[in-house]
Amino acid sequence: METTTDTIQPVQAIAVNRPPAITWHHLKMNEVRIDLAATTPADADAVAFDVPQGIDFWEDQQESAAQSVGTAGLPDAIDHARAAAGMQTAEETGMGPQASAWLVQMASRRAVARVPEGVAVTEPLTVRVTAREGACAVSLLDVVAEARSSVRVIVHADSAGPGTGIVGTGIRVFAGPGARVDLFSVQTLDAGWQYLDDTGASIADDASITVHQVVLGAAASYTGFAADLSGYRADCRVDTRYLGHGAQTIDFNYVMRQRGCKTTGSLTANGVLVDRSQKTLRGTIDLVHGCKGSVGRENETVLLASGNVRNKTLPVILCDEDDVQGDHGATIGHVNPAQLAYMQSRGLALDRIEALFARAVFDWADVNSPDARIRAAVERLSETVLGSQAAILEEGADR
Repeated sequence: METTTDTIQPVQAIAVNRPPAITWHHLKMNEVRIDLAATTPADADAVAFDVPQGIDFWEDQQESAAQSVGTAGLPDAIDHARAAAGMQTAEETGMGPQASAWLVQMASRRAVARVPEGVAVTEPLTVRVTAREGACAVSLLDVVAEARSSVRVIVHADSAGPGTGIVGTGIRVFAGPGARVDLFSVQTLDAGWQYLDDTGASIADDASITVHQVVLGAAASYTGFAADLSGYRADCRVDTRYLGHGAQTIDFNYVMRQRGCKTTGSLTANGVLVDRSQKTLRGTIDLVHGCKGSVGRENETVLLASGNVRNKTLPVILCDEDDVQGDHGATIGHVNPAQLAYMQSRGLALDRIEALFARAVFDWADVNSPDARIRAAVERLSETVLGSQAAILEEGADR
């Protein structure tokens, strides 16, 4: 049979989510290699930025003269914004250099947002990335919050239905002295898609970044977050919620570099795994020499609602300082046998019981969605994943 090159997409493999300190190789947790078959960047309309008043915004292909900054290109705008915030260039992101370089190469839109000194932005800066069949829909955004400013950033990755392709988001946050940044990221992709979420943060004196991540869909989802707490009393808190279902693969890598004195780093993850899903989470608190008085904490709670799931958790504390506090741990377990027997005695089969726990995650995401469009996407994905079981569970709840 004759094969033409037009029907073949070359596959590029990259290594991502490597932790700062590796463990035994036979555990297969030191990194993950992913195949990126979709090699065509999606059109710019796959990414939408909703920029509120009070934020200076630049793009590499700027169509609005009102938003442009003279003749400066995007790199000049980013450097100018960083310098104004007094921040050093922080290149570390959670997925690693290979993923960062690939996202830059495939970006559909690339921009920088600057919150001027002392400005509190009341409306959120929203980034929406929509999957495109056979293409890479990738958004890159640098957020620079200057001294004593505050801003909320919402990132939403979504699809119109099942498909094949890649959705990626690259976010770098630079929080100047006393700045406050709240980052809320939600992923509601249907089956078949790959998702890459590569985030990095640099935090100055008395600045704080709060990160909320919700991972609900996609065939394979890869998330990396790295924070550089270089400032005095810098603060970073990460709260992650996830659901693994079907044959889904979920992979996380978190790194907290606590360099400044009296910094606070916190990582909390809560997830449910059903069906045949598998998940790996690496969480590293790095208490660097000189970070006296710092506190680092990490904890994960995982419910294994099926006997066919696979979970790997690697909580790590690296410490090169004596005057610090650090603790980590993971709570991983199956459904209590007594509770399982009780639910079965009430007529619920095992697949219905799994659906109950999966639906609980969707309900949490629905209630805590930051806007109406994300709420609608959560509800749509919930109906798709749970299928006819949703109606059965609602009927049982009304009895």
